[in-house]
Amino acid sequence: MTLRFKLALAALLLAPLPAAAHHGWAGQDNSKVTTLEGKIDAVRYRNPHAEIDLTQAGQKWTVTLAPIERMETRGITQASLKVGDTVRIAGHRNLDMAKYEVKANEITLGGKTTGLR
Repeated sequence: MTLRFKLALAALLLAPLPAAAHHGWAGQDNSKVTTLEGKIDAVRYRNPHAEIDLTQAGQKWTVTLAPIERMETRGITQASLKVGDTVRIAGHRNLDMAKYEVKANEITLGGKTTGLR
């Protein structure tokens, strides 16, 4: 086996891994929209989805954003998500009400609203 063949085979076998890490949204309440507004506490700008933590009225929430490529195409870069900035999120809450998690459909930063679907 040549080195070129081994590298090609390894690339082929590893290609599906990011897709396998992705998950569906069946655990979200799609019957109503949850709106949050608060300060960004943490940013995780990574695939398959970026995430932020924010605090609203003393409650910490985890917000799942769009995939990095989609966010960057729409102008939301890692530099635009700053800890301490106020953000408004509209999306769907986790069906488990003990979890303070929302999948964002749109985000408002600096007065500009961007759709994330």
